[in-house]
Amino acid sequence: MTSRTTLAVLALSLASAAADWSLAASQVIATPVQGLAVRESQLASESATATLTAVVFSEKKYTLRVIDSPAPGQTRLADVMRDARALAGVNGGYFQDDLRPVGLLVADGRTIQPFARAKLLAGILTVRPGRIEIVRSPNFAAGKNLLDAVQCGPMLVEDSRRVAGLNTERHARRTIVATDGRGQWALCYLTSVSLADSAAILLVPGVFGNWTPRTALNLDGGGSSGLWVNASPAPVSLPEFSFVRDYIGVFVR
Repeated sequence: MTSRTTLAVLALSLASAAADWSLAASQVIATPVQGLAVRESQLASESATATLTAVVFSEKKYTLRVIDSPAPGQTRLADVMRDARALAGVNGGYFQDDLRPVGLLVADGRTIQPFARAKLLAGILTVRPGRIEIVRSPNFAAGKNLLDAVQCGPMLVEDSRRVAGLNTERHARRTIVATDGRGQWALCYLTSVSLADSAAILLVPGVFGNWTPRTALNLDGGGSSGLWVNASPAPVSLPEFSFVRDYIGVFVR
């Protein structure tokens, strides 16, 4: 859970250095349906290790939807994804202590929270008919066909490069959405690392198989981070530690 006070702290203490990360191992641990895979990667730097679990899919067959909690403060990721018949899902954007969303939140065409101007809320995940995008907040235009949107941040990767100035000191679990800009997408859960290290890890060759991100947006992290996949014989479940306000699910297009 992230309040405005926490957002302010996150926006401070910026630095540009990040550890050098290498891929120790990467494997597909589940393929619930054709064209959607769960990939788990083990990474290491000189002083730390991390695990990245990613739901990787093609925009040609699948899309994303934002799901607002039907009962804020009382729902869990796994239950919400099952009820919505999602293939997979993660937690969504930031929210106040009283669970009111922070930044733009649109679910099923309904604007739940309006656009916000804040340095940390640098990017917006948008879903329109036939198209998923991550756009910089200043470049956002709602239009009439916006189906779903989550405003969050910071941006981690742009133009296939790590964004400069990311925090190197605060370590936490991370939830991330990433794309190669050519139709490949990933919803990611990353064990406790800094924002700068998160960006560096995303760009390690092999983490997503045969592609690397062109763009990646940080979602709410820490105790909010969670990932769930409707896999067989048992779901892949990395549960959140605390209640969250909204979720992002993967669905058949």
